[in-house]
Amino acid sequence: MTRLVRSKVSTDARKSFICDLPTEILHKILEHMPIQDAAITSTLSKRWNQMWSTLPHLVFDSQFLDFAFNYSFDSEFDAGVGNAARIINTILLQHTGPILGFHFMSNDDYMAKYLDPWIIFVSKHGIQKLTIHLPNGSCLYELPYGIMTCSSLTHLEVLASTVFRPSDCVKFPNLVSLELVDTQIECKLIEDTLILPMLETLKLISCRVLGRMRLVAPKLENLTIDNIDIENLNPIVTSIKHLSLDRLSLEMLAELFHVAADRLVLPQNLQTLKICALGISVEQFSGALILLRGSSNLYELDLSVAVEVDESRTTELFSYLSTAESHLNEAFRMIQKVRVRN
Repeated sequence: MTRLVRSKVSTDARKSFICDLPTEILHKILEHMPIQDAAITSTLSKRWNQMWSTLPHLVFDSQFLDFAFNYSFDSEFDAGVGNAARIINTILLQHTGPILGFHFMSNDDYMAKYLDPWIIFVSKHGIQKLTIHLPNGSCLYELPYGIMTCSSLTHLEVLASTVFRPSDCVKFPNLVSLELVDTQIECKLIEDTLILPMLETLKLISCRVLGRMRLVAPKLENLTIDNIDIENLNPIVTSIKHLSLDRLSLEMLAELFHVAADRLVLPQNLQTLKICALGISVEQFSGALILLRGSSNLYELDLSVAVEVDESRTTELFSYLSTAESHLNEAFRMIQKVRVRN
């Protein structure tokens, strides 16, 4: 009898310990659970119901969508989509606290049509981190204009077949990090201006720029450009400290280095430079060399080398390297760490 009493007391003590944890810790616990499992905890007690309804970060991933489809009583595909949308609507409408993070990640593009009202809703409830992942499909999803002027938004990550149409002088007031993948950036005017006064990190991967985009980002320190036509973009500013380029972007930079200087400014504060899939060519070597020579504070160089030599241009390449030897020695003199990978 005594053993049973002790066991009950021990169990109650553990329950009390968990329930007495600070709200922030309980939120962290729930955030590491699938959202459908976190919802079940609302039935445990009045305190847990409050935890669920005030969860600051909401994650709707493929695991949740599979659950929503299986939970639907109708086997029809459209019914499953509608059920998933209804569950998300219910969660948002029953939410009573600020929504600091909204993360939607789907392996299919069938729910893209529901995204606009959800994004607009969270933009009015203190959203700081917004993540949208959709597969590469035939349908292009267009980000709602309202999110571009949301004053609380600090992190925006879009990995989707997306249309990004900032009109002239659009301003993300407090955006610190912006990542766009497989995005079509469309400019309406001859040259649109995108103002990002607080931006520190920018990643543009497999993006297409239609028109000419002028970025105003005085605090930008981390820039990644991969598989993007940067001819219509001015991505390099003097404040950049960490730069990652692919071979295509490097070749385009090499061309831009020989045009009017007002379109391109060397990153004087560059500390680390990463070049992905560097090819053995005069164009890429010359672009890399100009970057190296113009970055007196560079201390780390990371090269991923794709050894591809055009035999018809070997004479031209050797000639260039022989004349550039002194410049190469000058460029490498200040670098403390060099990493070369195949």
